[in-house]
Amino acid sequence: MPVRCPMCGYEYDPMDLRCHVSCPLGARCALTCCPQCGYQMPDLERSTSARWFRGLLARLRPARERSHATLANVLPGQSVVVMDVEEAAGDRLARLAHLGVLPGAVVHVLRRHPVLIVEVEGATLALDPEVAAHIRVSPM
Repeated sequence: MPVRCPMCGYEYDPMDLRCHVSCPLGARCALTCCPQCGYQMPDLERSTSARWFRGLLARLRPARERSHATLANVLPGQSVVVMDVEEAAGDRLARLAHLGVLPGAVVHVLRRHPVLIVEVEGATLALDPEVAAHIRVSPM
């Protein structure tokens, strides 16, 4: 399955990489390196810490009735608090957490079209509307 580098946009197959030939961890290394720019990113399927973090967030989620308010429905100029991040795909939850989109984070919506542009803890992020539909929020 091809992977797209978030830094340079280069698409490659991580199974063809030989970036860890000199790595002391060898086959147990959970990092993937972009062959074009060298950017290192965790292989979220093999990373023990990513699995641990997903489990921790699953336990922290409140066990209550699901709300219909999602980040995809927030209008530009509004600020909301993230209540829960539903896991749409295994690696998305860990990536969002790495970017600061965690329960309790304050998100300010800057723009909705063509993609959702939000500000989280001073960082500006572009989110796919499909991903934003899995982020439950509440008004401030």
